Amino acid sequence: MIDTLGPTRDTPVDGPLLPTALRRPAVGVAAACAALLAALAVVVAGTSTATPVDAWAQRIVATHHALHGQWPSLAVVAGEPVTVVAVACVLAAWCARRRRWRSAVLAVLAPGLTGLLETGLKPLVGRTIATGALSFPSGHTAGVTALGLSVTLVIAGGAQQRRELWVLVGTFLTGAGAVAVAVGLVAEHAHYPTDTIGGFCLAAATTVGCALAVDRVGRAAPHARRWRSPRPSR
Repeated sequence: MIDTLGPTRDTPVDGPLLPTALRRPAVGVAAACAALLAALAVVVAGTSTATPVDAWAQRIVATHHALHGQWPSLAVVAGEPVTVVAVACVLAAWCARRRRWRSAVLAVLAPGLTGLLETGLKPLVGRTIATGALSFPSGHTAGVTALGLSVTLVIAGGAQQRRELWVLVGTFLTGAGAVAVAVGLVAEHAHYPTDTIGGFCLAAATTVGCALAVDRVGRAAPHARRWRSPRPSR
């Protein structure tokens, strides 16, 4: 008898993270985000003052009564590193338990790599806020965006139908969450608005890149197993 190498009915399906129909649009969005991130980095490099766009957005936040109170600080908590790490670890453990290895890798890789890149970019850009702290790109905005997109792809990957719709809805909700965190950061004078835009762009480009890389490795793995010689069972 020969051991079968193909999946059985009890084997969990570990399909691609990005639906085929959305792969090219996702690459285009990631490229646009990377270009905007680079452009903003050049504009604000070595500065410690607000750009005209920053000043305009700051005036809106400062004069809007609904943006005062306790909620800005609560919104910022969603982007705290401890929050992002905790949720990412729980998500990865859940995916591993269900043997969805691609999703488990993405849950850790996308927020983790986003955090590393954000930490490395800050001293390279050298933009500071009034307290003298490095501010571009915003780590809180980047963290919540990377986490939201990872959750979106994990949920969409487990859907049997309308995966593209799940991705679009999840991306919209992630954007809304990122805006809430960004507004909270601006209201608390922790970041300039362009810092938060940079954080969002960094996370979007990184998460899409991670998803594409994991999918590529996942597609290559079955081909590698196909070349293994079958061994007779005893």
